[in-house]
This record gives sequence, C-alpha cells and structure tokens, in this order.
Amino acid sequence: MKKIALFIVAAASLAACTKWENKSTEFKVTGVWTGINTQVNIQALPFLDSSDVQNTTFMEANFMENGGLTIDSAGARMDSLGWAIKNDTILVLKGLDLGLELPGGGGGVGASDMSFIIKTLEQDAFTFRTDTNLTVTVPGVPIPLSIDIAQIQRWGK
Repeated sequence: MKKIALFIVAAASLAACTKWENKSTEFKVTGVWTGINTQVNIQALPFLDSSDVQNTTFMEANFMENGGLTIDSAGARMDSLGWAIKNDTILVLKGLDLGLELPGGGGGVGASDMSFIIKTLEQDAFTFRTDTNLTVTVPGVPIPLSIDIAQIQRWGK
C-alpha cells in the first residue's frame, strides 16, 4: 500500500513538472520575479576591461499577461514597459530608456526596444543577456573607439 501511495505521489510530481515544461515561453515568463543581480561587462580594448555585479534583490519585475511590465524598486515604481517573446529564445523589452548620452553632446540612446537572449528559464530562475557594440568618436583620438557592453540580468521567484 505504501508503494502505491509513493508511486502516485511521484507520478503526480512528474506530471506537474511536465506540465510546466510544456507551457509556452510567454506563460513561463509571466508573473512577479525578484531581482538577484545585474552584471555589466564593458570592454574598449586596450583601454578598458571592466565588470560590475550589482545586487538587485530590492527590485521586482511584474511580467503581466497583457504584455505590460512594471519594475518596482523598494516600493517605488521605476518603469512601466512592455515585453514580448520572439522565437521562444528572445525577450524583447519595449520602451526601455537606457539614459545613455554620447560624449560631446552628440545625442544618445533614447527609449527603444531591446532584445535579450534568454539563457535560463526555470520555475524559479530567469536569466537573460544582451550584447551591445557602440562606436564612439572621442575628440583628440584619431581612431573611433569600439565599446562592447554585455548586460546579464538574473531574477528568481
């Protein structure tokens, strides 16, 4: 009798896991995620090679079913964005403003859509990454500077 009960519990657990695994990427992303950390790597070789990891446990991201995304930081709403999944492997954040200004007042990177590669998507772990390359002309430097930026976001439930 104990073996039968154990088998039923194991089968139910396996069925629950299988159900989540078979869901769409949109379904898996939907919900409230708590920040773990954000890692930013910046390279402008041979001048700069930097990596910074910031704790983001004070942040929550609510990926809503209607495609809305609200990011709260310690109870203060930081951003209201949109989100979508492209090809089951790309997370697109819509209306993201990086607040980057180019040196010398030459404009910047305003609000736009940004694509992140989904690295990990489990019931309790969500990691996504984006890589950006900027070419900047610095006054007094004869060669344009190529800057590679990688941002890795880690979230959990």
